[in-house]
Amino acid sequence: MGNVLIVDDEPAIGAYLAKLIVRLGHQAVTTLNAAETFAKLDSEEIQLIIADIRLPDTPEPHEWIRQLCAKAAGRPVVLISGAPSNELSECATANGVLAFLSKPFELAFIKNILKTVFDK
Repeated sequence: MGNVLIVDDEPAIGAYLAKLIVRLGHQAVTTLNAAETFAKLDSEEIQLIIADIRLPDTPEPHEWIRQLCAKAAGRPVVLISGAPSNELSECATANGVLAFLSKPFELAFIKNILKTVFDK
């Protein structure tokens, strides 16, 4: 069982993802902004971060990706995006992002990410 941090400023999206992740046998905690996210990463045993690329208190997406990945300190990061551009994909890859999770969410994709991260 793993601990997953879900970061999205839309509470319904965070709750939906958390419910799926819990149903798949893992623990999930949600945050609504970058400040809460960084606090959770400092204070809790988080093993996977799933984060929206656009939040009200974050800089432009490229800088947010850099900050989040630096704070994650080697923990896997999955980004949520409706349609990631090539530029964002390149930035994500350069910073070690595991994958992009596109809206609407596909259960099979979420299962695969959890399996990749936790079934080692």
